[in-house]
Amino acid sequence: MVSEAALARKKRFVESKELHGGSKGLAEHLDSLDWNLWHEEDGTIISLSKEWNEALSEKYETAKFNNEQVAILIDKNWNLYRIRTDKHNKHVKFIEVRPVVIDKISTENDFLFQVDKNSKATYDIKVSLSSKAFTVTAHKDFLEKYEEIDIADAVISGKKTIPFYITSKNDPSFMFHTITISLYDILNSTTVVKETDTDFRGCSIFTLKLFDNYNYSEEKK
Repeated sequence: MVSEAALARKKRFVESKELHGGSKGLAEHLDSLDWNLWHEEDGTIISLSKEWNEALSEKYETAKFNNEQVAILIDKNWNLYRIRTDKHNKHVKFIEVRPVVIDKISTENDFLFQVDKNSKATYDIKVSLSSKAFTVTAHKDFLEKYEEIDIADAVISGKKTIPFYITSKNDPSFMFHTITISLYDILNSTTVVKETDTDFRGCSIFTLKLFDNYNYSEEKK
C-alpha cells in the first residue's frame, strides 16, 4: 500500500509540474532554488537538499546556500568541509575546508616562520596565492648564487625541498593544506606553480626559515 506521505509527495510534484509548464519548466525552477543544508553544532555537514526536511531541522542546525556556493560540495567528500557560523551573526554561515588540528608541525628545528604579506623589492623567493594556484618565483639575484652549482646537488640550509603550510589566519595549529616545492624545480624553472582545489586567499602561510627574504602577495583572481 502506498503511504499517505508518498501520495502527498506525488500530488505536490504533479501540481508543481503543472504550475511551471511541464517537466522542462519544473527542472529549471528546481535548479534555481537555494539548497538547504543541515549541520551539527561543530559544523559537520549532515545532509544537503533542495527540499525542506522538517525531521532533520528538528535535530540539526540549518543553513541556505545558492548553487554557486554549494558547488564546492558536489561530488566531494563532505567530511573534508564544515559550516562556519559568523561569531557576530549566527544567521551568516560559510562553507569552508575543514582544518586539520595538529599539536605541532614536525620539523628538524621545530621552528616555523610566517610569510608576511609585503611588497619588498629585495627578496630571494616570491610566494603568491590566486584563487586556483600557489606560485613560487625565485629572484634573479638568488638564482645567480647557484650558477656554478649542479642544481641536482643544490641545497638550501641543508634541504632540497621547501614545505609550505597553508593554515588558519595567523595560526599554524589549524592546517588546511601542505605544498612542498623542490629547490631543483625552483632553480630549473625559476617559477613553480602548484594548482589548488580550493581558494586559500585570506589564509596564512608558514614555512621553514630557509631563505633570508620572502615576498608574499595575493592575486585578485
